[in-house]
Amino acid sequence: MIKISADQITTKLGSPYYLIIGNDPYLQHYAQTQLKTSFKQLGFNEQITFNIDNQTDWSTIFDSCQEMNLFSDNTLIFLDFGENSINANVTSKLNTLSEMLTAEIVLIISLNKITKTNENAQWYKTLSDKLVVVSCNTPDEVQLPKWLSNHLQQKQMQIEPEAIELLCYYYEGNLLALTQIVEQLKLLFPNQTITYDQVESNINDSAIFTPYHWIDAMVSHKTKRATHIMQQLKMNEFEPLILLRVIQRELILLINLKKGLSNKSFKQIFDEYKIWQNKRPMYTSYLNRFDIKDLFNTLKRLTEIEISFKHDNQLQIWDALSALTMQFMGLNRC
Repeated sequence: MIKISADQITTKLGSPYYLIIGNDPYLQHYAQTQLKTSFKQLGFNEQITFNIDNQTDWSTIFDSCQEMNLFSDNTLIFLDFGENSINANVTSKLNTLSEMLTAEIVLIISLNKITKTNENAQWYKTLSDKLVVVSCNTPDEVQLPKWLSNHLQQKQMQIEPEAIELLCYYYEGNLLALTQIVEQLKLLFPNQTITYDQVESNINDSAIFTPYHWIDAMVSHKTKRATHIMQQLKMNEFEPLILLRVIQRELILLINLKKGLSNKSFKQIFDEYKIWQNKRPMYTSYLNRFDIKDLFNTLKRLTEIEISFKHDNQLQIWDALSALTMQFMGLNRC
């Protein structure tokens, strides 16, 4: 089995089995297009797509494999699960399918995510020796600059480093819009190094965030990022009460962690609350900066905002959330 990122797919063409995993629509489309085009050039002109859900007629898929075996046509079978996952019934069908595949059949499966149970299934083990797993998850804040630099290299484009940072800031979480602005910049400024000013004059704020990006930014004390994320959530008309609930859960977690540190080590308390390894440094830093009184004061302010908002829908809720964001980061403690 080989595991690669979507931008490495052109180096791993030719395997008979591919598993495309991830929720980024641009990367999913890119990986699927690259594979279908490549195999068409190799003579796999028959390409059949099946959208998999609970109503899928698997006998049609099995019949397609048997027909290929009879006539020895090179055929690509694409199973698109969309938002659906692999349940026990589908696992049984995939187990059967994996035993029917021949050298004349290429199988591509597209999924949002895969579980350990899926990886332990017979179909996965049967395919694993010749399987290429393509990761199509959206690059995060840290990964995005490198991803964009690689994309620009493929496009034979030069953009100033500061301008790359600007693009990442305004298009994080939205690779489709990011690649579109890159194409636009290539048309506007061909055969030259594109400057910060040229990028700045042509961009829009198209970043896509979730409330959990907001939480991580606050815990990491990234003031500019936290403010930017909240502005984008507001622009996308995210429900304020959901944001209040998310931050409430985070504050309760932080309070419990802080309490636990009175008689346990960071490792012990993080293990107890199942804090991911990659998040432990930011939680350690945050808990070292604040005492439990600060956390309770922020939770009290959150409760006041929620009560006021429920009694007065005209409350300037986003201004209140902005102030709460600053208080969470210790910038205007009560």
